[in-house]
Amino acid sequence: MNTFKSTEKMKTIFNLKTAVLLIGLVFFATHANAKTIRMTIKEELASCTGVAPQSCFQVKYKKSKDWELFYSQIEGFDYTPGYRYVIDIIQTKRKNVPADASSYTYKLKRVVEKKQIGEKGADAWTFITKHKWKVIQINGAEPTDTSAYVTFPADMKTMNGFGGCNRIFGGYELKENTIKFKGIASTLMACADENKNKLEGTLLKMLTDNTFTYDVADQTLNFYQDNKLVLMFGKAPLD
Repeated sequence: MNTFKSTEKMKTIFNLKTAVLLIGLVFFATHANAKTIRMTIKEELASCTGVAPQSCFQVKYKKSKDWELFYSQIEGFDYTPGYRYVIDIIQTKRKNVPADASSYTYKLKRVVEKKQIGEKGADAWTFITKHKWKVIQINGAEPTDTSAYVTFPADMKTMNGFGGCNRIFGGYELKENTIKFKGIASTLMACADENKNKLEGTLLKMLTDNTFTYDVADQTLNFYQDNKLVLMFGKAPLD
């Protein structure tokens, strides 16, 4: 009886040691493929093309000189346009890489720094009202026609502009870093240029009764929906 109990006890101890060893091996194997990377993320997204057109982070690493496009998602990272971040992320190499997917997964470890860039609040909007904003990117594409623009006259809640064929106009409401357009309309002149017609139709459809978050940099005014850059305007002098 004592011999039986002793044998069972030894088996239990052996099984526990084996389980601990297996857990340790799994932990080691998992972490051997992972490393921590520090990166700086720019305050505005950029249009890019991976499997399909998308919006990408613009990032710098420790030895980077220029901004680079980052095509992957970062698990646990809540990005707000208009802020520059310094973050630590955990990069883990995938074992079985799906087709057209990154070889790595990325997970937020910590936010080291979050800093608002550029003009803020009312100051930002005052800056915006002092310039014409030409359409330079729409839904990730750069239009061949560069005549479309919008303006936001100071001390008014109206916007004016040109769609490529017709004058456009309407109202808007501001709330913190969001803008909601309402009553968007245009003149009805015919236009023989197919590209201008297409650009104008897309722009009017996007602005009509839509809400965007926005930020403004030195040269661009950017509109986002669901953290995706959908409209980019370039700064130009008022006529």
